[in-house]
Amino acid sequence: MLRVALAGLRAHTARLLLTACAIMVGVSFLAGSLVYGDTARAAFYDDLARSARNVDLVVRPTTGLLDPAVADQVRAVPGVRAVDPRIVGALGVLDRDGRLLTRDGHVGYGLSLPGAPALSRFDVARGRLPAAPGEVALDRTTVEDQKFQVNTPLRVLDRQGAPHDLTLVGVLDLGVNRQFNGSAVAALTSGDLSALTGTSRYTEIAVSVVPGTDPDVVRAAVPGARVLPATQVRAELAWRAGKYVDGFLRVLIAFGLVALTVSGFVIYNTFAMLAAQRGRELALLRCVGASRLQVFGSVLTEAAVLGVVASVGGLALSLLVGWGLLVSREFVGARIPAHALVVAGPTVAVAVGFGTLLALAGAVVPAFGASRVPPLTALRHAAVLEARGRPRTVRLVAAGTLAGVGVGCAAWGTAGGFGGLPLVLGGAMLVFLGFAAAAPLVVGRLVALVGWLPGRLLGTPVRLAAVNARRNPRRTAATTTALMIGVTLMSLFSVLLATARTQSGAELRENFRVDFRVAPAAPVGAVSERARVRAVVPAEVVAALRTHPEFDVVAPVRTAPLGAGRTVWTVSPEGLRGSIRPEVTAGDLAALGPGTVALHREPGRRLGDRVTLGALGTLTVVALYDDAPVDGGVLVSWDQFDLSYGAGDAHLLLVTTTGTPVEARRVLDEVVRAYPLLQVAGEADQAEALAGSLDQLLGIFAALLGMSVLIAVFGIGNTLALSVLERTAESATLRALGLSRRQLRGMLLAEAGLMGAVGAVSGAVFGGLVGWAAALGLINAYGHGLPTVPWSQLALFAGVATGAAMTAAVLPGRRAARASIVAAVSQP
Repeated sequence: MLRVALAGLRAHTARLLLTACAIMVGVSFLAGSLVYGDTARAAFYDDLARSARNVDLVVRPTTGLLDPAVADQVRAVPGVRAVDPRIVGALGVLDRDGRLLTRDGHVGYGLSLPGAPALSRFDVARGRLPAAPGEVALDRTTVEDQKFQVNTPLRVLDRQGAPHDLTLVGVLDLGVNRQFNGSAVAALTSGDLSALTGTSRYTEIAVSVVPGTDPDVVRAAVPGARVLPATQVRAELAWRAGKYVDGFLRVLIAFGLVALTVSGFVIYNTFAMLAAQRGRELALLRCVGASRLQVFGSVLTEAAVLGVVASVGGLALSLLVGWGLLVSREFVGARIPAHALVVAGPTVAVAVGFGTLLALAGAVVPAFGASRVPPLTALRHAAVLEARGRPRTVRLVAAGTLAGVGVGCAAWGTAGGFGGLPLVLGGAMLVFLGFAAAAPLVVGRLVALVGWLPGRLLGTPVRLAAVNARRNPRRTAATTTALMIGVTLMSLFSVLLATARTQSGAELRENFRVDFRVAPAAPVGAVSERARVRAVVPAEVVAALRTHPEFDVVAPVRTAPLGAGRTVWTVSPEGLRGSIRPEVTAGDLAALGPGTVALHREPGRRLGDRVTLGALGTLTVVALYDDAPVDGGVLVSWDQFDLSYGAGDAHLLLVTTTGTPVEARRVLDEVVRAYPLLQVAGEADQAEALAGSLDQLLGIFAALLGMSVLIAVFGIGNTLALSVLERTAESATLRALGLSRRQLRGMLLAEAGLMGAVGAVSGAVFGGLVGWAAALGLINAYGHGLPTVPWSQLALFAGVATGAAMTAAVLPGRRAARASIVAAVSQP
């Protein structure tokens, strides 16, 4: 029987080719994801290893920063060869147009020069390190992005925001060290670094020791600090740099499992059709003494061999997939260092194991069905063998039960906010399983419905295609269900992301109630120093903006921390109007003055309550509010703030306009140009950034799910190819009755199009409904309104999937049309 199974594989290699391709694609995506993860981790670790080269120990403070005396203590320890005290301070770097370079609202960093060249944490890519006051070296990413040139002026800002001109003499290569989060990083001489950043204390001290030196000796010398082995520091840096790899890898694996699920439908369909078409062959085996178990084992053996071979091919293809994932990450701003692809043992085991088990699982039901048929019964027409299945009543009961429970879970989860999202998605899965169970009974009617109008308009070939698609409902159901999975998920994410864009835009308009915000980029000063110089908006900026008629309200805002995650804020009396005024739910802001407070609406809060709020003392609640332009939670009058914290400049400026935002933005940029630390943010900027990130997410999900759609297309092509072989005589008869080659090709294209349309439209509708239910649950908890359904995107997904299905029918159609009528009719 083993020889028979292998001979069967050789005899039907062409019929199994597309199925093998489906397995290869699914396995390559899963294994390629693992290759990506292993390679990215290895690349990060190797790159960071060089940033800590020759370092044996790292001394870090328990709190704050290390005093310079600590470095002398470490140098005096016997066995210490070299010491590199490292200073990191906040340093603003200006671009070519005089604007501050920021990353997530934070300024850049200034670094000290290496105390020992062998312990340097960076390389010099071009030029040299600063050797005299007034010289600076800048990180390569910033130099390349801003197109700075070596030996040209570079302007930086000190801790007070004052500009200073330096000369760029070198370019630093920091590798993928995520300690600075992609901000501009400059290396300066010790004098310039102390003057510009205001600190001369150390964030850490790198130490090189003589082999055999006990780290406890160093620890004893600096009892107030932590002494860590360099391997632990490298591991921490590698985790920080590569932690997003694990998150993205989990997403990839999830989509890989989806692709393998679709492959399972393709495998099932292929072996079901092969078992039906080989009914006579299997019957003869039974007649010459093969038992049911042997027939069952023969079919599974074919599936196992196919799974192993296709999995090995998928493993080879996974190298290309892994490389593509590594390269594509650069397009979303996550550069990974160059590194040879890593194929670990677990990756090989997972690839071959999953592919083989998937092939076996997909072939179990067809193999069992083939083994159940008695020898003489199996000699009937192939369609009889394939038509056997569960009774209609059993299918309907199972489908109805699954769908009913699924709808109930989804309805329950819709009322549960974010916590109910798993119930919504779990319920949707049950409904999908119910549809899959009832698909052989439903798909035929859907095909007839979809094909009715095209059949009336396009004539006989399309009507024949509808009949052919309905002839074997089980294979049509499996084919359309495979395509439906990918389109469903694409539609679901499309609805969720469209709703997120709409809801976020609405929240932005409600909470970003002003046209522009002007604020310092970030507090500047020494990193981790307790005494920071808090950046403010100079009073000159407020006065200058108030002279321009383009602005309606220019309202300075001051804030202070209260502890427990709360912030107190105040706005100038003349600015507390219009959209800057909070939405009052109880009381009156006119009563706000010394000794009073307005609180964000919270359960249990009432007007007239006396509350104690840190430095503010005990105040009387005179108003409760909801939406506000400042996320503070505690609003006091300007006078009360001055009484509690003293007079001072604003920490934030809220601006509303009288004319067009474009003209107002131009004037605003001109006014703040002389103050590089000040950053201007507008509602349009926030909305554009949000829309860009959501569109990027949608593109990533569509690309990942496109893999499952591709596998489903392989399944459609395989189904049609096997159908062409099965219907050779029938096609020849149609040709003999007058159907032209072009009409025969059109019939097969239409058949693929009908199956693709049913799967794609069903997936778009079902995914849209699930996405709508999930989004509604989130809106009920965190927003208001209704979900957004992107009809154009859903139609695009359905159209592309249908077109891909028709493309898969081109080759089978050409083969059927080119067959000889006489030879085909003469076949038994």
